[in-house]
Amino acid sequence: MIRKLVELSENRKKDLVSFSKSLGLTVRNLQLLDTALTHTSYVKEVSTKSLIDNERLEFFGDAVLKLVVSEYLMSKYSVYSEGQLSKLRAFVVSEKVLAEVAVKLDLKRYLLLGKNEKKSLPVSILADSMEAVLAVIYYECGADKTRDFIISYWKEHVEYADKNNEKDNFKAVLQEYLQGNSFDLPVYRTLSEAGPDHNKRFEVGVFLNNNELARGVGKTKKDASQEAARNALMVLKYRTGSIKIK
Repeated sequence: MIRKLVELSENRKKDLVSFSKSLGLTVRNLQLLDTALTHTSYVKEVSTKSLIDNERLEFFGDAVLKLVVSEYLMSKYSVYSEGQLSKLRAFVVSEKVLAEVAVKLDLKRYLLLGKNEKKSLPVSILADSMEAVLAVIYYECGADKTRDFIISYWKEHVEYADKNNEKDNFKAVLQEYLQGNSFDLPVYRTLSEAGPDHNKRFEVGVFLNNNELARGVGKTKKDASQEAARNALMVLKYRTGSIKIK
């Protein structure tokens, strides 16, 4: 494991303990946490040759994040295709999201940076340092606590990406699946409409060869159709054991 030979000052130790507590975790190896928060720009400006930057930890933290997010997406979105999952993951593990989590944790306060980086901190440094911290959490607290930590801070970004990221919708996935298995195209029919104009409730059914596959409810016909397609995919998955979209 990476060890830094430079002795930490008492003030630095207090800061690192404070940061560890803010994470809701116990990191005993403060040297390792210090390394995760040491950017290469700082190392280049000091004369101590034994000082180590966070690039190796960043490399490992990146892999940990992708594994946990991939596992979470596979479990949460069981009917999504490989392409959909890849798009979601790309957003969730992006530099932008990593930096947002870093800001939420006030990570900048504990970073050791070069003079120029202190004046104008690039998003990339925040993101990379966040990955390095994830590596420390993994080494110090284990896989289970790392998984819990990542899900607790990244879950909202997963949900945001699912709703707003440009991805195939359920109707497109259902159509692609049916066409790929030599079926006719699905037909959507509005089965009911209720409520005042400002609070409508639509029920839509999706049919294949005049046979109803599933129904969906929503505040708009579009939302209800999407829900119907989603439920149809769940029905098909139950019947076939899997949904494979090429």
